[in-house]
Amino acid sequence: MILVLIMVILMMIFIVQSIAFITLYERHLLGSSQNRLGPTKVTFMGLAQALLDGVKLLKKEQMTPLNSSEVSFLLVPGISFIVMYLEWFTLPYFFDFISFEYSVLFFLCLIGFSVYTTLVSGIVSKSKYGMIGAIRASSQSISYEIAFSLYVLCIIIHNNVFNFMYKFNLSLLIIYIPFLIMIIAELNRAPFDFSEGESELVSGYNVEFASVAFVLLFLSEYGSLIFFSVLSSAMFFSFSILAVFSIFSILIFIRSSYPRYRYDLMMSLFWFKLLPVSLIMLCFYAVVFYY
Repeated sequence: MILVLIMVILMMIFIVQSIAFITLYERHLLGSSQNRLGPTKVTFMGLAQALLDGVKLLKKEQMTPLNSSEVSFLLVPGISFIVMYLEWFTLPYFFDFISFEYSVLFFLCLIGFSVYTTLVSGIVSKSKYGMIGAIRASSQSISYEIAFSLYVLCIIIHNNVFNFMYKFNLSLLIIYIPFLIMIIAELNRAPFDFSEGESELVSGYNVEFASVAFVLLFLSEYGSLIFFSVLSSAMFFSFSILAVFSIFSILIFIRSSYPRYRYDLMMSLFWFKLLPVSLIMLCFYAVVFYY
């Protein structure tokens, strides 16, 4: 029992460390895609840049909105951070101490619950900009979670189990491109980053958050980004580390290559294109692999 607890604590520490260095890697990738240097001034190749950025954020003063509850205002980012951590325990690890049955259903519950943290964070900020950003982000996430859940159900039917498995199968690759689009929309990444539309909404749902609260929201966002890269590698490419690296790099290059989508076009893309395709694929997998 003590050994399991130590392993879980080490895993939590490694996740936070990976977030710190993955942000540095993202800044170097964005710099190379725009033909400029990334962080290079702080120590060798800017290795301490992420650490010092975190210290700078933590030193900022947290101002609680006038008519907001201080407990709920600071509790929401903490819950978002905990939900991100719980998602990591649904992966099919090589060790049995954290893998469990019906992990797919638990994962679907977590991504459904994560919408509430985004929506409530905009409500408790008592800001019209934060409220508009929260409504846009939550409506986008709820819409795309429908099709995302259907694609996950396709994978469940294909594998005939209710937990994630690491395997490579050519019959699953036909749904990988729409699955990748679902991940980008679920993570609110460019070109679907309507939760933080700086040109329209100042900063989105997190406009009133600073210091520790903003750090927790930032860590939960990038922790989910790494998690979905690992999850895609596990479900489609047999848990390959090279696939994790490639998927994460593709998500970053998509951010630097495409402008922000228009909101009405994004919703029509889901309701009139991706959702019908997901229903067709679900019927196909049900007929071929189940019956």
